[in-house]
Amino acid sequence: MRFKHLDKYRVGGTNDRPNLAVPVPQTPGGRVYRYSPNEAAAPRHFVLGGRRDAETSDQPKARMRRAPGSPFTVCPYSGVIAPDGDFLHPEDRDAAIKTVGDAAVADAAEYLRDAFKGIARRSKSWTFKPSAHQAPRQRLFIREDLLRAMHCNLCGRDYGVYAVALFCPDCGAPNVALHFRRETELVSAQIEQAESLDPTNNELAYRLLGNAHEDVLTAFEATQKIVFAYLWSTHRPDEAAPNVRNDFQNVDKAKGRYATLGLDPFDQLDAEALAALELNIQKRHVIGHNLGMIDEKYSVLADDAQIGTTVELLADDIRIFAGICLSVVQSLDDAILASSQTGSTIAP
Repeated sequence: MRFKHLDKYRVGGTNDRPNLAVPVPQTPGGRVYRYSPNEAAAPRHFVLGGRRDAETSDQPKARMRRAPGSPFTVCPYSGVIAPDGDFLHPEDRDAAIKTVGDAAVADAAEYLRDAFKGIARRSKSWTFKPSAHQAPRQRLFIREDLLRAMHCNLCGRDYGVYAVALFCPDCGAPNVALHFRRETELVSAQIEQAESLDPTNNELAYRLLGNAHEDVLTAFEATQKIVFAYLWSTHRPDEAAPNVRNDFQNVDKAKGRYATLGLDPFDQLDAEALAALELNIQKRHVIGHNLGMIDEKYSVLADDAQIGTTVELLADDIRIFAGICLSVVQSLDDAILASSQTGSTIAP
């Protein structure tokens, strides 16, 4: 029996026991869906694309947990490593089974039609009319690229995730700093938009700068929460992570949280940078919760601040704020590297 439709997916085997492979559907950007086998990794879903040229020095290689292109994938949310096949998205697995089933049914239908073709040609008592030929139905695969598209700066792998991921899914290098650097790029774009406005649009410019400033702290806090949860799971795997509430909007409280893990990602900041960080964190509260009007708490931190007046927002100050936060995130990135080198994996 000839398997006309199934043979499209044949990659080996024998006529009676063929080995089949169904191509995985791709997104408009040419990526494929992946799904982490680690149930504790939220949201588990990510996409993988191709690979670009990247750095090849020994230092980047030292940050990689796997050789790029090896038959393993790294969960970008939890760092768990497993064979590529374990990351097959459940929807793609089901779709592949249905695609093969459709092809098998079409082949069987054609075989039976051909087998009985002309069987009643000379009979006067009964007739046989085969049904019209029907090719396997074309299944519609709806695939989308995720919001945050990234390129690993070490191995060059293209991928997409929800929000923030901790590792490159190919080489496994910690890349939370890469994600935060992307946030600073978006903030810079907002600042440039505000700076391009006509002086008559000062109110709109102030609003745009306020949003950019607030976005820095929002990203800084969210990144710290994600990193802290991961570091806690590697340092204290038998203990549930504490509820950190909004502690990462406060330097002293954040330091207290990290101290439980023997870390201080703020220790590489000098006194001036640390003071600027604390001032800008409080400035964000004034902008977000007090419509930009200076309150008593902020006036204590800023020497030239007057209660009841509008807090000053300067483009360069926001860029400096973002740069300080990036320095802290880089320290956390290094802490992830040190922790992941002894972390557990699903497969060796």
